Amino acid sequence: MKKWIALLLTAMMMLSCLAGCGGDNNAANNNNASQGEANNSGEQNGENNATTPDDGKPEGAAEEQVVKLLYTSEISDWNPLHPSAGGTWANWIDTLVEYDNYGLCQPCLAESWTRSEDGLTWTFKVREGVRWQQYDGSFYGDEYVKAEDWVTSAKWILDPVNTARTADLLFDIVGAEDYYLALEAGQTADWETVGIKAISEYEIQYTLTEPCPWFLSRLTYNWGYPTSAKFMEEMGASFGTDNTTILYCGAFLCTEWEPQSYTLNERNPEYWDIEDIHIERIEETYNAEADVVGPELLLRGDVTSAEIPGSQIDEWMSDPAKAACIRPNRPGTYNYWFLFNFMPTYEEKTVDGYTLNHEQWLKAANNLNFRKALYYGVDRVKVIKIYDPYNAEAFVCGSITKPDFCAAGGADYIYSEPLKPYTTVDQFQPDEAVKYRDLAKAELEAAGVTLPIVAYMPYNTGGSDGDMAVVVTQQLEALLGTDFIKFIIEGYPDTDYLNNCRRSGNYSFQLCYWGPDYADPLTYTDPFRLGQAYAYLWRADGAATQVEEGTPGARKGRNGWDETWWIHHDYTDMVEEAAKEVIDMEKRYNDLAECEAWLLENAYAIPVGPIGSCGYTASYLNPFESQFAPFGLSDARYKYQWVYEDAMDSETYLEQLEVWEQERAARIAAAQEAGIDY
Repeated sequence: MKKWIALLLTAMMMLSCLAGCGGDNNAANNNNASQGEANNSGEQNGENNATTPDDGKPEGAAEEQVVKLLYTSEISDWNPLHPSAGGTWANWIDTLVEYDNYGLCQPCLAESWTRSEDGLTWTFKVREGVRWQQYDGSFYGDEYVKAEDWVTSAKWILDPVNTARTADLLFDIVGAEDYYLALEAGQTADWETVGIKAISEYEIQYTLTEPCPWFLSRLTYNWGYPTSAKFMEEMGASFGTDNTTILYCGAFLCTEWEPQSYTLNERNPEYWDIEDIHIERIEETYNAEADVVGPELLLRGDVTSAEIPGSQIDEWMSDPAKAACIRPNRPGTYNYWFLFNFMPTYEEKTVDGYTLNHEQWLKAANNLNFRKALYYGVDRVKVIKIYDPYNAEAFVCGSITKPDFCAAGGADYIYSEPLKPYTTVDQFQPDEAVKYRDLAKAELEAAGVTLPIVAYMPYNTGGSDGDMAVVVTQQLEALLGTDFIKFIIEGYPDTDYLNNCRRSGNYSFQLCYWGPDYADPLTYTDPFRLGQAYAYLWRADGAATQVEEGTPGARKGRNGWDETWWIHHDYTDMVEEAAKEVIDMEKRYNDLAECEAWLLENAYAIPVGPIGSCGYTASYLNPFESQFAPFGLSDARYKYQWVYEDAMDSETYLEQLEVWEQERAARIAAAQEAGIDY
């Protein structure tokens, strides 16, 4: 991170004397929102770092506290128990715990919690008096949020018929996996055997199969949302189909939604923590060209925040007035890599004389030398420059796990011994790529493959991915030769892109990403394990054994996508063995790092870096006031935030980033010393 700050400070030196877009200075953006720290009993101590006048607003806050945004992707699934767009509900439904702006765990719908001495049982005292509400703010009868509502969510997710896709996140809770597998096999399952209990009206208890020090971090994902059983039954099949068929207990209500038009979110006057909700409305307008027109609309005052696309960065940097309005994007939660798909489903068509063929592609994808040719052949810097032409080198990352995600033994996980060969050495090695190409050519031709290999690469039209697809395919074709590989690229709309492409296996080679669901590197193993609609790695030659349904120990590939059954998936077995260590965190991290290194050594993934952190934003929000966590849904919430008159400039951002990092480190150290769950 320090390298990142130094490089960016150099690039932004010219901005130090420039004024902000909205006024004479950016002093207001040095303010932080009122936050608190939680002790083990969940008590919160108020703290205010901002300079505020008598009316409670920090200096420089806008008169109108309204966030105005554009969006290009329509909500395709309103069911909060599905993970399709988990951040959608982050402002509508609260979870048991939440994270403050420094990333420390705080009480939310749980006022307090306890953990048993053996680390297996977590008991949460649910906040009393929180009413379930409908989209218009009216109360849903006499229904209050109670402990049983988390039981309802878990039951629904653990029923295979609902295809919730996150059931596996509950499998380390006593009896949960057996319950799920029994239902999947059409057998009778007894919920009383599952370690999720409402032990009183306002106490929910989880009993784990083994200690999980990071359990709190898991509660902010979608399975941590409560659900009213009465409302779900009343809605039936219409539950979670639009803003009127879900219930609310969060900071905002989605009062209006017109598909392909607009979404209106209004501050919930009945919210239990209304004092920390300063924004009055979030107005979102659909615009298919939002990524292009957003910056201009921000200058006109029509939107509050806008990403600056790579094609416009030079223009903004060269204009002093515009340059003073933008700042680097805050480091995000996602890491990106290219994947080889082992279950191609795309149309076998001919484009410009090149024919897509599943059989030919699978022979190539199963060839280690072919994968290594592409692994060493991708110029990561060129890829990242599409998103950040000024600081691309700082974002290159040779690991699947995101930098600065977790540490053990005083070292960042990605620099642990098993991963050092990939994270400390440039993985773009053209000579190696050509060497492996030649080896692959000989092996593929001997196997009856007709070269070139024709690879299908879809991309999301909602941003800069089209430019990325052109750059990476042309770069690889130039390095390896079109007599070895030829790419066919095709754009798909942003709306439902993942279902249409990655999850359904509609690709050969594609840029993919993953964001952590909880604070442990195990979360980054999910895309490659049996049951994930990603690369379908278990279908690679020799990776697992396909069996008949009902075979003891067998697992289905992926509900809705791969209905075949498998056993003994090498990578999944390797990860499950590594994850057994839950006491010695250094050993656990080392063992999980060895699993990740195995993926890289076999070139199943080609890491690029945290592309989502690249680029620049113009915004009237202070990013250091927002809730923060390198996992889950915290960064989607607007709690604690203010809208300011001035946009934050890069110099202010970098100064505040360094202060924030120091303060965060100090607070974590204090929590560790005090034995506080954070």
